[in-house]
Amino acid sequence: MIRWFAGFVLSLGTPIWAQDLPALYSVTGVAADDVLNLRASPSASGEVIGSLAPDAKAVEVVAFDGDWAVINVDGVAGYAAGRFLAPDGGPGWSSLERPVICSGTEPFWSLAIDPATGSAGFSTPEQPEPRNMAIKDVWPATDWSKSAAVSLPVGLAVLRGADCSDGMSDQRFGIAVDLFLQDAGGLRLTGCCNLQVE
Repeated sequence: MIRWFAGFVLSLGTPIWAQDLPALYSVTGVAADDVLNLRASPSASGEVIGSLAPDAKAVEVVAFDGDWAVINVDGVAGYAAGRFLAPDGGPGWSSLERPVICSGTEPFWSLAIDPATGSAGFSTPEQPEPRNMAIKDVWPATDWSKSAAVSLPVGLAVLRGADCSDGMSDQRFGIAVDLFLQDAGGLRLTGCCNLQVE
């Protein structure tokens, strides 16, 4: 009986919201002459604040709220019905195989990490042209540790899956980052990251 129950549970599959988020999704099941509405709240009666084309791809889903996906569009987080979204597949963000863009405030800064090229670019308002550097080491997340890290010539970036806000916009992010800079007297910066759409 126990063996049957375990087999039954395994056969149920993994719901779309039990993934390594944020992740990229495609719109599916929407008529060619229609759109997928983004709403201000996770409800079919929520105010429409934007829309996605019926063939939209590489849509970053930051989180799920019940059956509703949280998506950033035009600087605002909105909700889309999860049944109209399908995972694009590929590695999760925590494998550090996909490019991510991180940024923070006080002071303003940005860090673009591109594992495919083994490079990263760091910039600030004082240095708007990104300072390109080689990634030294990469530590993907594991089953027992959900944090991931990237070692750079100037320090270390530690990323973790978390609900994150930049404190300046109405967007939501699914990755929080701590950036430790050795070449700036041990400066520690905090911020949020999102997946870079190629």
